[in-house]
Amino acid sequence: MRAEEDLYVETDYKILYEDEFFLVVDKPAPLPVHPVGRFKEKNLLSLLIRDVGSGSEGLRIVNRLDSETSGIVLVAKSALAAGKLGILFENRQVTKEYHAIVFGAPKAQEGTISESLGLDIQSGHNIRTSDPHGEKAQTDYQVLSNAGEYSLLKVMPRTGRTHQIRAHLSFLGHPIVGDKIYIDPRIFERYIHEGWLEEMRPIVKAERLLLHASRLQFRHPWTEELVKFTSAIPRCFDSFLNTEQQFII
Repeated sequence: MRAEEDLYVETDYKILYEDEFFLVVDKPAPLPVHPVGRFKEKNLLSLLIRDVGSGSEGLRIVNRLDSETSGIVLVAKSALAAGKLGILFENRQVTKEYHAIVFGAPKAQEGTISESLGLDIQSGHNIRTSDPHGEKAQTDYQVLSNAGEYSLLKVMPRTGRTHQIRAHLSFLGHPIVGDKIYIDPRIFERYIHEGWLEEMRPIVKAERLLLHASRLQFRHPWTEELVKFTSAIPRCFDSFLNTEQQFII
């Protein structure tokens, strides 16, 4: 198993917005948001503390993204701010939009996936399953473009379950390109221990998960102003798209 200094991550995060209450950060991928496992320093929170400081109360990640998911992350500057922002998410008062490249083309140009999510633990990793007795979950999607064997989707999760988008699109029969867990968990197990290997590309097609948190909108807990933050689709999506088309986030 490789030491932390040998683990590959992207570290070129961008701060999109900052006030006295929170930061809005554009996270690259792969990059964990918290210290986890061997990623004690190579994670977004540790990088922010190193670069901008932790303030008097410490920084707190509000909306967690998977390591291989890029895009918008809210980072609170206090426990009070984290609590107020967290309540907005719990009460579904935050509009969330993602973009994803998936295998194939969904039959319906738009739709809703409402399968409840169970949990299966394989080799110590949590994998979501379809379970009528599991956690309620809802994901809306819209097909924006088809390009050969792939489609670009705008995805709007209405609930916030772990792996919700990844699992729901997999259940639909259109897993996200680069999703090692929901395409082949054996590849994910190798990836964890050995990192990316080119022999994985014929199956998963991309080194990273092609899922991007592109938009957040909510009312600022203190000013009550409606605020919207956007992040452009990463360039690594381009080779799977019809790049002549323009997509408005």
